[in-house]
Amino acid sequence: MIGITPNGAISFISELYCGSISDKQLFIKSKLMDLLEPNDVVMADKGFLIETELASVGCKLQCPAFLRDKIQFDVSEMVSNCRLSNVRVTVERAIGRIKQYKYFEGALPYRSLHNVNRVFFYCMHVL
Repeated sequence: MIGITPNGAISFISELYCGSISDKQLFIKSKLMDLLEPNDVVMADKGFLIETELASVGCKLQCPAFLRDKIQFDVSEMVSNCRLSNVRVTVERAIGRIKQYKYFEGALPYRSLHNVNRVFFYCMHVL
């Protein structure tokens, strides 16, 4: 899990996890909550179900609004989505820079597994 600021800087890098882990479990294990301050806002996708955990430390979760059964957004949802989409573009660019490291695609050589967290950490700082 990585944290990205609204201006595109990488602000948090968790340990890597192999196997199956939910977004919520990863968020809790990453200890990112320990670094958050009251009134901080965390932006995440719709399925990232961490609102209760964030509320427990006085923070807020921002997710894009979805139409669900509506034909169009109301004014407040439209303004909120517009603001979020501006930040989301910056975040997507940062994610694109991360994906340029082809080393992390597919299977990693067994002999490099003991260094993979360190390599990932250094690569994130180069961005």
